[in-house]
Amino acid sequence: MDKKQKILVELQQIFRNELEDSELILDYESSASNTDGWDSINNLMIISSIEEKFKMSFPIEVIFEAENVGDLIDYIEKKSGI
Repeated sequence: MDKKQKILVELQQIFRNELEDSELILDYESSASNTDGWDSINNLMIISSIEEKFKMSFPIEVIFEAENVGDLIDYIEKKSGI
């Protein structure tokens, strides 16, 4: 399993917890527009949980510019050194 795949697995668990959907399957193209329950309120909780899990902070511009899970994975990989 490569780094991006490992991050995706971690993110999937965070999303499942925050969106209360134990069967949610994420991929790199998952976004608020194609993932049930992922709205602006839940986005704050998701980002907070990601920051806690990976011990990092997302600059506000990254949060607003990220279009999908793939963008989050790229940022996490770049900043966390996983």
